[in-house]
This record gives sequence, C-alpha cells and structure tokens, in this order.
Amino acid sequence: MFKLLMWIILPFYKLLYLPKVKGKENLPKNNGFVVVCNHFAKVDAFMMVDLFKKKINFMAKKEWFDTKFKNKLFRWLGAIPVDREKADFTSIKTCLKILKDDKPLVIFPEGTRNKVNTELQEIHGGANLIAFKAGVPIVPVAMNKKFKVFGKNRVYIGKPYTLDEFKGEKFTAELGDKLNAIMREKIEECIAEAQKEDKKGKRK
Repeated sequence: MFKLLMWIILPFYKLLYLPKVKGKENLPKNNGFVVVCNHFAKVDAFMMVDLFKKKINFMAKKEWFDTKFKNKLFRWLGAIPVDREKADFTSIKTCLKILKDDKPLVIFPEGTRNKVNTELQEIHGGANLIAFKAGVPIVPVAMNKKFKVFGKNRVYIGKPYTLDEFKGEKFTAELGDKLNAIMREKIEECIAEAQKEDKKGKRK
C-alpha cells in the first residue's frame, strides 16, 4: 500500500504543489529524531513523506480517526491519534517507542492547522516532552505559507538541536515554557528562511 503512495499519490502531489526544499543536509543520518513544523493543511503530511521518501509517523488529532475508513487510512499513512483535551499518555508511549526504534517522528506543535495563514500560533509542549524523555534531537522545519496549487511553495529544514543542557532536570511547567520558547524561535527562523527563498524565486 505504501508503494502506491510513493508511486502514484506523491508524484501527483509534487505536480500540483511543486514544493522546493532547502536544507535536506540538515536531516540527521540516524532516524531517531523529532521533526517539528508549522501546520496549515492535511496535505502537510504528504510533504513530510516526500521529504523522507519513506513511511513516517506523525501525531494527529483523534477526530481524524472518527470513521472506520479514516481510521484505517490515517493509520496506514503513519498517523498516531492523540487526544488534545488531556495528557494522552498512550500516544506519548507510542511516540517514545517509535524513537527508541530509531525512526523519525513528526509533530506539528501548534496542535491544529493555522487557518489565518499568518504568524506561528501558540506552541504546545508535547513535542518537547517527547524529545526530552527520549533524549533525541529536534529538527525544525517550516513552510513559507499554506501550500497552493502551482504556487511558490517553499520548505526550509533547519539545523537539528538538542535538549542536552537540560538533561537531568525535572520536566516542570517552567521548563516546558522555556523549551517551547526555544522551539518557537527555531521554527520562526525556518519560516523566515523559507520566505526568503520565496522572494529569491520571485526575483528570478
């Protein structure tokens, strides 16, 4: 089934959205890391599959799985259902196991799609908690805007960073806020770079 995605759906996605990616060299060679990215639409998941050229796992709100068909489809795509209304320890354990198995994990830390298409929304702490507990690097990624059909769609992959300096500390609300601020800064830097690439393309 995944070969169907790679051979048919992804080429169609690339034909429609023409994404241009910069910074692929920043993806770690080992796969045990967390990717955090701004979020505009469901098609963002296909962008991530296109980056890795293989099946990946990503967190998605449990409402996406509310029918038998959608449940099967999104799980097939690698989605992990998460209950955003409470601390979902089941999904956290699933994510930690994925990272322990040396696989990449994608999280959209805004927690929902950005429907106003402006600046980054509030960062939620799940991605930092998971990366902190797993002891893995975080790779910030950003799109310049909501992808449009045949638009100037840009993706920028930033350099990975770690939370090693906080190793041994207790994950408190205060530490979570500090890590969220760091993550926000890293993603905003990538957004700026993606927008810069967009402007370069317009001048050509």
